[in-house]
Amino acid sequence: MKRFLLILVVFLSACVSLPKLPPLPASQLDAWRLKGRIAISSDSENWTASVYWQQQGSTYQLRLNMPLGQGALLLEGDEKEVIMRTADNKTYKAANADALMADVLKLDMPVTDLRFWIRGIPAPQSAPDRYLLNDKKQLRHLQQDGWFITYLHYVNVEGIALPKKMFLENQSIKVKIAILEWAINPAKHAGYDQ
Repeated sequence: MKRFLLILVVFLSACVSLPKLPPLPASQLDAWRLKGRIAISSDSENWTASVYWQQQGSTYQLRLNMPLGQGALLLEGDEKEVIMRTADNKTYKAANADALMADVLKLDMPVTDLRFWIRGIPAPQSAPDRYLLNDKKQLRHLQQDGWFITYLHYVNVEGIALPKKMFLENQSIKVKIAILEWAINPAKHAGYDQ
């Protein structure tokens, strides 16, 4: 009888769906830019970099600069194609950034979903497995596509709460991101003011 009740509880809990998320103003952002720091650790390696990310609709430019001249990486792309340029003048192309990062850098980095997560919203391609809101109705924890995301701090940018510090983790790597500067709807221009 106890076993039956346990199975029933597990089955019923699997049928319960998550309540709908409240509207998150950051989901309306179409153009933004950020500067920050990223630290990635896995069983085989650890590295840090400065991050510069500019997004205009589906078109983006993501630059990673490693400290002390250890290298740089530039991803430029949209929904159809991504180009990666490395510090040693090598160029790679793929249909999406996730595949490119995995193939070239052997790094499981969810750039496609990160475009949304970094703004404190779930990626629209799949429903979140779980989430928890803080007292201000902002995401505190998010579980989506095999990743666990924790938002530690938000900052108000032109009336929109955007993450300032976040952690991402899956079975193989841990990622820490600290955002030093946000710009909403920056003027369209190529490159970054570094």
